[in-house]
Amino acid sequence: MERRKFLKSMTAAVAGAPALLAQRNANDRLGVACVGLGTRGYQLMQEVQDCPNTEVRIICDLYQGNVKRAKESCKNERVRIVRDWESAVTDKDVDLVLIATPDFWHAPMVVRAAEAKKDIYVEKAWCRTLQEAKQMRKAVKDNKVVMQLGHNYNSMPTFHRARQIFQAGELGKVTLVRMYIDRTNAWPEWQFYTRYDLNQLPADATPENIDWERFIANASKRPFDAERFFRWRCWWEYGTGIAGDLLSHLWDAVNMISGIGIPETALTQGNKYFWKEDREVPDMWHVLYDYPKKEMAVTFNCTFHNRHVGEIIQFLGREKTLEVSPSFCRTFEAEWKPEYAKKAAAARWQATRAGLPPENATVPPEYTMKRGEVEVDNHMENFVACARSRETPRCGVDRAFEEMAAVVMSVEAYRQERKVRWDPVKEEVV
Repeated sequence: MERRKFLKSMTAAVAGAPALLAQRNANDRLGVACVGLGTRGYQLMQEVQDCPNTEVRIICDLYQGNVKRAKESCKNERVRIVRDWESAVTDKDVDLVLIATPDFWHAPMVVRAAEAKKDIYVEKAWCRTLQEAKQMRKAVKDNKVVMQLGHNYNSMPTFHRARQIFQAGELGKVTLVRMYIDRTNAWPEWQFYTRYDLNQLPADATPENIDWERFIANASKRPFDAERFFRWRCWWEYGTGIAGDLLSHLWDAVNMISGIGIPETALTQGNKYFWKEDREVPDMWHVLYDYPKKEMAVTFNCTFHNRHVGEIIQFLGREKTLEVSPSFCRTFEAEWKPEYAKKAAAARWQATRAGLPPENATVPPEYTMKRGEVEVDNHMENFVACARSRETPRCGVDRAFEEMAAVVMSVEAYRQERKVRWDPVKEEVV
């Protein structure tokens, strides 16, 4: 080996040594603290227990019903139960912290866990305000911890395939992306307790079984209210409504696929048009994000009284249209092309021949993703793997900040009843 090459290789090895030393062995057992064991938190506990060489050592929740359920299904018979989250996220036996509390608690928990050098999985939305987001980003980066934001679409095969298609340029120039997520039931959206299918308040949801004072320690003081404890998404004080709960999911998926980043402007329409009595936040939310420098717009549409459209993201390209959701990824030929007109005519003829109205004829997708076409490990597995390797997870801190900027822009546009802009220098909404 030439002397220059040898010295260069030695320098690189020394420079990389700290990172190598920071890696964890695949056989090391990682201790886990689960903070928040409600609907989503309980699911996360099951997921982390399925990852090799992990052990849930601490369960932290303010409702005894959640604690009881989590303890019964925890594989570690010696798991400890704590009420104060501070001790959970700083415990010496804990390596990983899973945070699935209401959004208004995310910032203090993430910051404290990062300062304690714990790797963190935190549910979306990341937080409530830009000030919180900046504090969280600083804590994560300063302490060099691994942080995964719980946008699990980042670890779904359909979205990975959509990213391949988009980044390969198959769609041609894309100037519009549409996001839809409509939901409804016989009861109001967000009326669930400990499980998504449980819409009746548990009989034991009493002051004796809920530590209400700890719950509101980071919010305004008020008398015990079990509805606020479980259905916190309905009040601005604890979250950001549809923006943080649903818009964030789809917008992050668009960002994951296209890498479009923080919008330049945002304009929002929202209101309470159907479910009015049980919430402060709107039950309808429509947003227009604009990227004039990229010559692209991204729209979001959501209602809670009808689910005819359901959930879908559409990338409208000049050459093709891409549609993606958790259950499918498919592309359609450009309808303006002559060859498409021939296929449409053939479809109408087939419909007429079958005794159906020709206007009901549809041209099928040119491509539909098949099961097994793309293999991806799940979001929790990705987090645990990165906690060992010290690599950046699929939805790391920078993506989390971009998500929060988009969410806050949407909320501020609604509150101020005007188009808002992003100042990339000051990192503020103006």
